[in-house]
Amino acid sequence: MANRGTPLGLLLWQKIRSFNIRSIMGVPGDMNLELLDYIDEVKDLNWVGNANELNAAYAADGYCRASGSPGVVVTTMGVGELSALNGIAGAYTEQVKVIHIVGTTPMAAHEKRLMIHHCLGPSPDHKVYEKISQHVRAAHCWLDNPATAAKEIDRVVHECYAQSLPVYIFVPTDMVHRRVPAQPPSQIELAPLTDEFSKDSAISATLSLLYQARSPIVIVDALTARHLGRDVARRLVEVLQFPTFSTSMGKSIIDETKPYFSGIYNGRVSIPGVCEVVEQQSDLVLDLGPLLADSNTGGHTRSIAEHKLIAVHPHHVSIAGVVYRNIGLVSFLSALLETIELHRLPRVAAPGRIPLPRPKDADSELITQSWIWTRFGDFCRPGDILIAESGTAQFGLPDANLPEDVTYLTQVYYGSIGYSVPACLGAAVALRDRDRQGRVILVVGDGSLQLTVQEIGTMVKLGFQNIIIVVINNNGYTIERAIHGPEQAYNDISVWNHSAMLEFFGAENGRACTRAVRTKKEFDEVVSLPEYQRPTSIQVLEVFMEKMDLPWRLASQIEIINARNAQAQKT
Repeated sequence: MANRGTPLGLLLWQKIRSFNIRSIMGVPGDMNLELLDYIDEVKDLNWVGNANELNAAYAADGYCRASGSPGVVVTTMGVGELSALNGIAGAYTEQVKVIHIVGTTPMAAHEKRLMIHHCLGPSPDHKVYEKISQHVRAAHCWLDNPATAAKEIDRVVHECYAQSLPVYIFVPTDMVHRRVPAQPPSQIELAPLTDEFSKDSAISATLSLLYQARSPIVIVDALTARHLGRDVARRLVEVLQFPTFSTSMGKSIIDETKPYFSGIYNGRVSIPGVCEVVEQQSDLVLDLGPLLADSNTGGHTRSIAEHKLIAVHPHHVSIAGVVYRNIGLVSFLSALLETIELHRLPRVAAPGRIPLPRPKDADSELITQSWIWTRFGDFCRPGDILIAESGTAQFGLPDANLPEDVTYLTQVYYGSIGYSVPACLGAAVALRDRDRQGRVILVVGDGSLQLTVQEIGTMVKLGFQNIIIVVINNNGYTIERAIHGPEQAYNDISVWNHSAMLEFFGAENGRACTRAVRTKKEFDEVVSLPEYQRPTSIQVLEVFMEKMDLPWRLASQIEIINARNAQAQKT
């Protein structure tokens, strides 16, 4: 009997699995159900299932950040597709690899413009939603031709990796079972193309500046990790031994226990003394993977002279203002590492981590913003994943001194409230898929939690035992109160009984696994318990804090922005 080929739906999942992806996020809908059936036919590929499509997109984002492989989310067209769009936009903004697979109406319905549910208005355009997502994706394809389906999948996945951006794959329901011609397995190039001549020129210019420098430093930022450069960056800074700084978004890419690690640089929102080392005392700055968003640069207060800056971007290198194009970040760092002559490098004494000034409320018995974030650094241990929600946690946790091999995740640039809870699920799934040990520690505010709390039910459903959820209860949207309207009703939230949360979502002994603390002593006692050191079930810790207690970084950034706005109004 002649080989009739492979059903298109099965081929898609086989290819997805070949990229070291083992879990699929999403929500079932009538236009993707038969496509989902084929997941069960692919070894070691699993359906997760989420409470809603927005959560599924956030979870896919977290999966990628924790694993390096693209997160995959499946929705039905229209209602599901649009619900996921905000999560996809966040992944696009922060350059996270996500593959969004959309089950759509049949091709015949497209041609006849039939009024089918999930479509828009009379005589609907069945591809209108594809047009809506064009601004938050690197590439897309329609699997509407069996002869080209395999190549189209490879093409968009290449763009997903090469650009580290979301892509879309649209699958009409009448194409799912269509046979795709048999073909030999293909290996697609995942890395971005690099112009070797341009790279060699940039390497030569970089080495010349490195060898001449007397007080060089390194800054490691988020796009280093997004473009799979974490390992090579770690090897490079180990060779250079220059004072090395991270940004808030780049935290944990470099091992913070190393003697050359010198802290967090965020422009003027840095520990006193850091700006002086970076901006004034250094004569050369090697800036890896910069992402120059406001919250990652102290409200755009970085001040590094262009003539001493080597900025290694994902697809180009800028050296003292001269741009060398079409150079992949990993390709450049690998070549630099291979060509450095160690005996020609300057020897620079690292300043070490500049300590925080003693806070005014240091003697308080209550839990304060000035105390808790460094305490999280002590609580973490190698192998853990630490996730911070947009809000006070995001501005506080940069002060934590993290052990080696801790992964820190937060959405600083896009800053979508509610991101962290589903991202925690995605990170936990990624950890399990990689057969890695470690705890997943989520720090989320009481307000943020209310947006996406449903995904805790998914954590319970999947039987996770290594998740610790810390709820910062400061009575509403503290970060918004700090910006504007400290007593306005719009910054208030409904009061939840967090002690009943796990039980509501079906966890056994949910109340027994939930604790509340108000003092530093109580916090220390709880996190020292075996249930927190070696958890065997999901734990919830509610931490009560004053609603207008702010991390110093948040207060500093708001002060800078307010002063800038006041000056603009005068002008």
